[in-house]
Amino acid sequence: MAERKTSTTRRVSPRKWAAATAAGLAALTPATMTAMMPQAALASESGEAGESGEAGEAGVTQVLEGPAKFLTQLGYFEGTYRIAAQLYRHGAHDKAREHLELSHHAFYEDIEPELAEYDAPEFDGLAKQFTDAIAADAPEADVEAALSALLEAVSKTADASGATLHERLMAMHKLMTLAAAEYGGGVDAEGRVDVAMEYRDSWGFYKTAEQRAQAMIAGGTTDETEAGQAVLDRLQGIAALYPGLTAETAAKDTSALSAAAGWIEIIALRHK
Repeated sequence: MAERKTSTTRRVSPRKWAAATAAGLAALTPATMTAMMPQAALASESGEAGESGEAGEAGVTQVLEGPAKFLTQLGYFEGTYRIAAQLYRHGAHDKAREHLELSHHAFYEDIEPELAEYDAPEFDGLAKQFTDAIAADAPEADVEAALSALLEAVSKTADASGATLHERLMAMHKLMTLAAAEYGGGVDAEGRVDVAMEYRDSWGFYKTAEQRAQAMIAGGTTDETEAGQAVLDRLQGIAALYPGLTAETAAKDTSALSAAAGWIEIIALRHK
C-alpha cells in the first residue's frame, strides 16, 4: 500500500479533534444545525410581512452536495487562514500558530475527492508556504504576501467547480449557519469567551462569507452584484459581535448570525 502524502495544509497537524472533521460538519442534518444555534432567529426584527414568512420557511435546508458542498469545505480552509493571519497581524503570533495546529475543520484529505472530480488546482503548496511563514515568525509583509497568494489559489480552486450563483450563495448560507453554531459554542450566556477556538472559527466563517459577497459585487454579473449586495446588507452590524480575536468577552445575543444565515438562504432560493 502506498504511503499517504502529508504536509502542513491540514494535513496541518494530526486529527486531534477528529470528531469534528469538515466532512462530518457538512453532513450534519438541518435539525442538528438548528439545535446547535443559540437563539435561532430566522426572521428580521423589522417584521417585514412577506419576507418574514420566507425566512421562517428557510429554517429547514437540505444537506449540501456537489459544488455547494465543495465551496463550503473550501470556506473552512479560507476561514482558518484568515483567522491565523488576523491573529498574526495583531501580534498574537503564538495564537496564530496554535490555531493552525488545533483547528479541526479543514483537513485536506476531505476535499481530495472533489479536487479530482472537478479537476481543480491544488493549493497545498501555497498553504505550506503560508503556514511555514507563520511558524518561522516571518515579517508580517511576508505572511500577508503568502496569504494573498494562497487565497487567490483557493478562489481558483473554487472556480473549477463551475458552481452556479445559487450554489455559491448556499455555501455562504452554510458558512453563516456554522458561524452561529461556533459562536454559541465559544461564548457563554454571560458573554465570556470560554472556548476561544470556536469563537475565532465563528469570525473566520463570517469573514469568509463577507469576502465572497464582496467578490460577487466586484466582478460579477448584474445578478451576482445584486445578490452580493443583498448578502452584505444582511451582514450589517455582525462585525460588532467580535471585539477582537483575543478578546475575553463578547456579545451575548447571537441572533444576528442565525438571522443572517436564514436570509442568505432566501437570497439563494431567489436565484435558483
